[in-house]
Amino acid sequence: MSVLTLVEPPKEVRLKRKLNELELSWPDGLTAQIGCLLLRRSCGCSHCTQAKRMGRLSLIDADISIKKVELSGVSGLQFFFSDGHYRGLYPWGFLRELSEQVS
Repeated sequence: MSVLTLVEPPKEVRLKRKLNELELSWPDGLTAQIGCLLLRRSCGCSHCTQAKRMGRLSLIDADISIKKVELSGVSGLQFFFSDGHYRGLYPWGFLRELSEQVS
């Protein structure tokens, strides 16, 4: 599945702060728990993408958390992480791919 593929949004999105994970319940019945650290490592913003290419992005803090989640229009979510990062947008298609990987 391509990130650009139109994907129906999840029926439910829950931020489970105590477990440091995001739970997504998709219309087809798939429910996935995605860790906050995985979401942070998966950021596709230009800053993180460049840092990954240059080998400068090393996120080893298992205690990274999501402070806030916002709907980004109708196309996905934006996360505000405990390390201050908030630039990346996470389209539904990308979140679906992550959900399938962790399930």
